[in-house]
Amino acid sequence: MPTILTVQEKTGSKIVAQNLIFVKNSMMKGPFEVIKQLMYLLFVILGGMLLAWLLTIFVLLATYSFDLVKAMEQSGRLLEDTGLLRLTQAIQSFSLFVLPPFFMALLNKEKPVSYLGLQRPNGRALVLGILSIVTAIPLINVLVSWNEGLHLPAGLEGVEAWMRQSEATATALTEQMLSGTSWLDLTWSLLIIAILAGFGEELFFRGLLQQWLGRLLGRKQRVMTGQTPDWVKHLSIWVVAFVFSAIHLQFFGFFPRLLLGAWFGYLLWWSGSVWVPVAAHMTNNALSALFLFAENKGWLTGDPDNLGLEASWWLSPLSLVALTALALLIRQGRKRESATLI
Repeated sequence: MPTILTVQEKTGSKIVAQNLIFVKNSMMKGPFEVIKQLMYLLFVILGGMLLAWLLTIFVLLATYSFDLVKAMEQSGRLLEDTGLLRLTQAIQSFSLFVLPPFFMALLNKEKPVSYLGLQRPNGRALVLGILSIVTAIPLINVLVSWNEGLHLPAGLEGVEAWMRQSEATATALTEQMLSGTSWLDLTWSLLIIAILAGFGEELFFRGLLQQWLGRLLGRKQRVMTGQTPDWVKHLSIWVVAFVFSAIHLQFFGFFPRLLLGAWFGYLLWWSGSVWVPVAAHMTNNALSALFLFAENKGWLTGDPDNLGLEASWWLSPLSLVALTALALLIRQGRKRESATLI
């Protein structure tokens, strides 16, 4: 006698069969999907680099009345023109970091809001994310001091000299962009360094790269369970943090920037919105701009870079404890929100 199935059982069997077919198809097209995603990523990155280069060339030509010879002769003096330097920095931030994530979403036929994690953040997580950067200042200063004191093994003195020269050039470039004592100078610094760079870098590294890598590495488990494994999230955070730090080409600030990038990555994971690391990154850059502006104005009596060092060493362990507490609060808020949604 044949087994008789109820409507619910038939429907359930049909869903199971459909899921098995979906899993099988996903596994079969896996290698092709990886290649496609890599090609997409390469396309948007190279496209952003090309656009940044073309726009920078156009600005240089326009500055010198489209006199190619004069523009080439004066291009080496770019660092001496603060206004031009700020403009080219804004062009590069927009072309390299803001546009590629949106184009990647379009190529994948996804809505940018969900694909890049641009959902409205929880207000509590946003405030705690900003507070974490202020709290981390002493700890970051200790890491910077330690990293700057590192030396390469004997025989690599030439490489170390080149690295330190690159570090000095990058520092001089940043200070040039943040130079000036007028309120207009401060406004431009906050717009370009804090808002545009902070938003663009987080949108690219956390909104795009971190989530893209997580989707790619955890695609099989996500197809079968509907969730990305935690180990994939951890790996994605640290790989992208490494790239984030390395791409700045400031070798004697590598480890503090690596940990800062990882912190931004965890803020995205714990909060579920890229706006939280964006706010934290903007705060970090804004504080640098504000401190330098206050120094240029002669308002600072002490050096903020010394907080957590020497006489104020005790601020560093307090900073670590406070960061741990903030991390727990952000995670708990996310868990409560998820439970409410369920």
